[in-house]
Amino acid sequence: MSMMLIEPILAFALLTSSPMPIIRVDDATPMSCLSSEETRDAVAEGRVMQPAEASRHARHAAPGEVVRIRLCRQGDEFVYVVTTLKRDGRVARVTLEGQSGKIATIR
Repeated sequence: MSMMLIEPILAFALLTSSPMPIIRVDDATPMSCLSSEETRDAVAEGRVMQPAEASRHARHAAPGEVVRIRLCRQGDEFVYVVTTLKRDGRVARVTLEGQSGKIATIR
């Protein structure tokens, strides 16, 4: 094994500089998904739309067969995360607002 030499100025800079925080600009607010029971409660209390309605919104935005739908909390808001399978085999993940059904993202 050979050791790689570091320029003295670079070594001094590395040793004396304070570590900078790493900030990811593409990170969204963390999401935590609800259980089936918690989802039923949120729907029954009128905090979110019915999953079937969310599914229709998602299929309109990303046509295909809905293979999974989850109700999640993102910060203080509820969002539905709907996964659709298109005819060509591609998968789309649609995130929409839990109350209004407005499309937030399609990936």
